[in-house]
Amino acid sequence: MTDEERREPAPTATPETAAEPGAAEPRDPEPEAVGDRETVPPRSGDLPPTPADLPVDHDDREHVVGLLQEAVSRGLIDTLEFDRRSGLATTARTRRELNGLVVDLPLEHPDRARARTAAESRPRAATPPPDGTRAAYAAGDTSGTVALHARLASVKRSGSWAVPRRLEIDGWLGSAELDLTEAVIDHEVVEIDVDMTLGSVELRLPPTASASLDAVSATAGSVEDKRRDGRANGRPHVVVTGRVAFGSVEVKGPKWWKG
Repeated sequence: MTDEERREPAPTATPETAAEPGAAEPRDPEPEAVGDRETVPPRSGDLPPTPADLPVDHDDREHVVGLLQEAVSRGLIDTLEFDRRSGLATTARTRRELNGLVVDLPLEHPDRARARTAAESRPRAATPPPDGTRAAYAAGDTSGTVALHARLASVKRSGSWAVPRRLEIDGWLGSAELDLTEAVIDHEVVEIDVDMTLGSVELRLPPTASASLDAVSATAGSVEDKRRDGRANGRPHVVVTGRVAFGSVEVKGPKWWKG
């Protein structure tokens, strides 16, 4: 052995050379089949999916295709654009993908249109004819129905306001806050029909009032009476009906502070 060979340092092990021959390299988690789709197990630190990232079904896709057909009939898009968008709609997997196909068209938002269709299919209690209802309410007649819209907005009522016999609240990405604690209520029973998507409804009732929430359905949302000493049969009795999706309906008592 020569002097140069004696002075040459021995090779040191590196992470690459230290690995055993044939050892498998670390890989991402294998996707798991769920029905006809594949899902990848969540990694640590991943955020929960937003409503726009939720999966869609065949009914959702067909609904958006129907909106595109309406756009063609109104001359908003041509048949070539319809073919392109409807093809993307039939393969869409999330609500974000579907909404992106109609967001630039002056049509109802898909979620709102679905909610409206469901609301129209529900049986409603008999109400007075809508003609002149708002004008009659403005004139002091509270026996009719008043509609409140919270679409990308907030609706609030508080203080000494006249509560109609029936309220209809519909909203999307909005909120409705109705404080009845100091309101003028001339009815034994007040009906409130809710149709809210991605929003919230808060009702504050006076100590003598009672409420029924049994007729409210929730999809990925909550319906709750937060009063500790709510009465079973009070006056007025507030009957809440309707639906809430990705939102909440809450009944509370009077505020303990003013302002």
